[in-house]
Amino acid sequence: GGPCAEGVDYPANALDGVVIVGVPRSPPSLEVKSLIEYYEKKFRRGYLYGYIYPAMNRVLQAAGRCIRSEEDRGVIVLMDDRFGMRKYLNCLPPEWRVIVSDDWEELIEEFFYA
Repeated sequence: GGPCAEGVDYPANALDGVVIVGVPRSPPSLEVKSLIEYYEKKFRRGYLYGYIYPAMNRVLQAAGRCIRSEEDRGVIVLMDDRFGMRKYLNCLPPEWRVIVSDDWEELIEEFFYA
């Protein structure tokens, strides 16, 4: 979701994996505060609409650099304990095989070499 992930178009199969370190939440601002207040009044879900959904949209966009079609395979590593929380997990595509682990190096090796 940072500057290295945006505005770059990689050719097909150029990436085997994407590592996202930390939840790419927007910094607090008047705009974010206004969004939170609006969606809190409207749906009672201001925090989700102000912080979680925009952050997870950035995660999905970064992951999309690796997985561009149904035939593509790749590893997407989300390195932050918060990604294991339900409010973040619920934003991931249902077809993703989500594994919560501290042993991600071994899992990546298994994915590519097993």
